[in-house]
Amino acid sequence: MTAGLATLGAIWGSFAGALCSRWPDGRSITRGRSHCDSCGAQIAPYDLIPIISFLLLKGKCRSCGSPFTVGTELIGLCIGATAALFFPPAQALSVAMFGWFLLPLAILDFRHLWLPNRLLGLLLVVGILFAPLWDSGISWTDRAIGGIAGFATLEIVRQLYRLVRRKEGMGAGDPKLLGVLGVWLGWQLLPMTVLIASFLGLATALLSGHRKEQESMEYPLGTFLAVAAYIAVFLP
Repeated sequence: MTAGLATLGAIWGSFAGALCSRWPDGRSITRGRSHCDSCGAQIAPYDLIPIISFLLLKGKCRSCGSPFTVGTELIGLCIGATAALFFPPAQALSVAMFGWFLLPLAILDFRHLWLPNRLLGLLLVVGILFAPLWDSGISWTDRAIGGIAGFATLEIVRQLYRLVRRKEGMGAGDPKLLGVLGVWLGWQLLPMTVLIASFLGLATALLSGHRKEQESMEYPLGTFLAVAAYIAVFLP
């Protein structure tokens, strides 16, 4: 089970990496051959095997020798492996899917401060279908309350900030994401998720540089929420 979910995770991570590279530029996700961003050479199918091709090519383009990254594949692999190690098979698949669908949202928000409605909607649908497999004692009422409370809490904060400061302090996608997380996790885990996300945000702010620069910096709250939500699933 662990090997299977790890392999699926690496494959999904490869797709997520391509999606996060192409979508913001308006390029098709499903059409067009993969190519090297440095020299433009098309990448052969046998050079697209997640992680294995990276190791065989020593992390470099076959044509020009430019370095490739394998970060999303490794993250996807780790998501699948940790889910399989800590949960029974039926639950493990659901937990892994939770992490896998959070991955592109976390990356896009980190790079572009963007949480696409289509991905949020997909995460919601997958949550309605697969989150009940966790068998964690969370009822549909808990999930409904979590969805409403998650969205409403951040949306109220967002609107109040805009009213007082007369500028945007939070993206419109962040309340939607917390609402979707509430459907997955139920209201019970939302406080812990927000607490962990706040800790991650504070740590990032403290490590990011000078105070004057911090005041004007924009932080990817969606990324922090995504990471925090996956961590919260493993807490007792």
